[in-house]
Amino acid sequence: MSSKNTYIEIGNTIRAYREKKGMTQLELARLLGYDTSQFVSLFERGLSKAPLEVLGRLVVILGLPEKDFKSLILKDFQDEVNERLKNGKKSASKAK
Repeated sequence: MSSKNTYIEIGNTIRAYREKKGMTQLELARLLGYDTSQFVSLFERGLSKAPLEVLGRLVVILGLPEKDFKSLILKDFQDEVNERLKNGKKSASKAK
């Protein structure tokens, strides 16, 4: 799974829990300290990565299952690390 797919999966999870709580994107954005819903819209659609601190606040605000949500976040990090290592090995091989 690519990071983009992971972002989409995280975003879908956030959207589902927000809707389950009966909240609009704007209401959630304001609880997170933002003036517009654009921030929430971007990470719900997987177009932007929410900062970890914000994700922690979402666990509390939306009642996200922390263990499952943490697994998604760690998967994203693992994918990123693997991609960077692969790129590093490629560039080192070319330099030889």
